[in-house]
Amino acid sequence: MSRPVLVFVASLAICGSALAASPGPDRSKLSYEENVLINTACASARPKGDGAYYDCVNKQVTALQAHPSPDRSGLTPAQNQAIEDRCRYLRRTGVAAYNDCVAQALAGPSPVASESPDNGLVPNYTEVFTHGNVGTAEKSGPATLAAAASNVPLPAAVLPKRPDNVHKQALEPEALFKSLQRSVYVVAATASLADARARDVKQGSAVAVSDHLLLTNCHVVKGRDLIKIVQDHTVSDAKLVAADTATDRCVLSADSITLVPITGIRPFGDLAVGERVFAIGAPIGLERTLSEGLLSGLRHQPGRNLVQTSAAISPGSSGGGLFDERGNLIGITTMQFVGVQNLNFAVAAGDYWN
Repeated sequence: MSRPVLVFVASLAICGSALAASPGPDRSKLSYEENVLINTACASARPKGDGAYYDCVNKQVTALQAHPSPDRSGLTPAQNQAIEDRCRYLRRTGVAAYNDCVAQALAGPSPVASESPDNGLVPNYTEVFTHGNVGTAEKSGPATLAAAASNVPLPAAVLPKRPDNVHKQALEPEALFKSLQRSVYVVAATASLADARARDVKQGSAVAVSDHLLLTNCHVVKGRDLIKIVQDHTVSDAKLVAADTATDRCVLSADSITLVPITGIRPFGDLAVGERVFAIGAPIGLERTLSEGLLSGLRHQPGRNLVQTSAAISPGSSGGGLFDERGNLIGITTMQFVGVQNLNFAVAAGDYWN
């Protein structure tokens, strides 16, 4: 989210046939991106047959005329990425919804500037790179370059044995938070010190699963070589050590400090709709915020399982923990549907070991 709670994008495997598809409307004058957008919106119609697919394509082309693609040519890569993080989930809804979201983002405040509102409540995580602190933080060491996501192994290759000390006793919210709060960290990531000085810092969350390793979402750190983790005003260097960007699963390492790891992870197959759950993360940078809800759905996607929840998450919560009422980690909060109430998702925690 920036500070995005990211949203999933349909497979673009059929985009190569966009221009050649026939019958259907003439799309030769559309841009590549517009064709990809239409293919994404109509991907779910393809298995229903050519008639359903081309009917969808016709509707999307008509929608494009009423909702033209906004001009984004003057934006920086960081600004484009911030808008995409905000609107990506609407690609599957359709051209109109996606382009309207982009237009609204362009008409509003700069996504980069809005990441650090100076209201006295939200911390300024830009300072962890430019001054080594946030508020009265202790100074960290020099910034460490992160490895590119394409150059690191998958999460299962670097993670230790899955923490299987599953807790059986239900806890009151106060006790649950007390037992887990030291395991959830703020993540701040930027592409360079110059970007940090320009206030282009993406903020998310992470959950410690060993003395030095944390689970997070790839969209929090993707394309950003400098990574810090923060807790209680203490800033520490982190680096990307494993990634599966297709399923938004990344692992960070913080070698200079000893983390407080969670001790129990429940497998996806053990979860049940209706369970009471709690999310802990840093929405809009507010460290270790607790929210409560229900496990409202169990969803399968290619390559990953998603836990749907009514527990509130917001931009900045990405990479935080979703826990059952006994304090077991069941998911890494990853996305919300904007404009739809209580529709939030977490990547199943056990998937990181698959």
